Amino acid sequence: MSDLPEKPHAVPQFEPTRWSLVLRARGGDEAQRRVALEALCSAYWYPLYAYLRRSGRGVEDAEDLAQEFFVRLMDGRLIGAADPARGKFRTLLLTALHGQDVNAWRAAGAEKRGGGERLVALDGAEEKWLADGSKEGEPDAAFDRAWAATVVDRASMTLKQEFDAAGKGAVFDELFPRVSGGAKEEGFRAIGERLGMTESNAKMTFHRMRQRFVDALKAEIGETVGSREDLQGELRYLLSLFL
Repeated sequence: MSDLPEKPHAVPQFEPTRWSLVLRARGGDEAQRRVALEALCSAYWYPLYAYLRRSGRGVEDAEDLAQEFFVRLMDGRLIGAADPARGKFRTLLLTALHGQDVNAWRAAGAEKRGGGERLVALDGAEEKWLADGSKEGEPDAAFDRAWAATVVDRASMTLKQEFDAAGKGAVFDELFPRVSGGAKEEGFRAIGERLGMTESNAKMTFHRMRQRFVDALKAEIGETVGSREDLQGELRYLLSLFL
């Protein structure tokens, strides 16, 4: 009998993903594009904040500039420059940051500070910034590291929700730290004893969980890239930053 939830995490098929919906809807369905963009921005706002903070912006400036960036993204001023041949949402955001005059954004934002449109809730932004490693290195590197951490966090949460829903939260709590490389090496016999399973069953569950985590990572990354080839390259690159 398996100690994993029965339904494995689906590997993305790319049509339609959130990013492909954005690209397809640039000249078409505005409502569809906005919904897809809102989902992506809500998931991936933190790398933008990390970039701005590492660029020397204060907390208030970074929050205001992030919101101004999302306003411009939603109204199409940045999406129009997206190149489908470079089909990564991460690439679009970083390229847009390089190509825009954020000092002009700051001046514009100062006029509406306190009353501007707030498209994304930047919950815990500064606390996260102070706690993680994205505050080291150049702004581009901070952005990419924060992006990698966000991908891993979201895939981890997806997997945790899957296990919790199946009543197997204890299995996740015991084994996932080992899957993600954050736990001390410990024999599967001891883990199995705590979970009420044999050593071989604990080991098999661990290997299956690890594969399920890779599937969850691919599904998460698949929402932000344009092809299966992009997915494989993005997976390798982001894991190289995180691990």
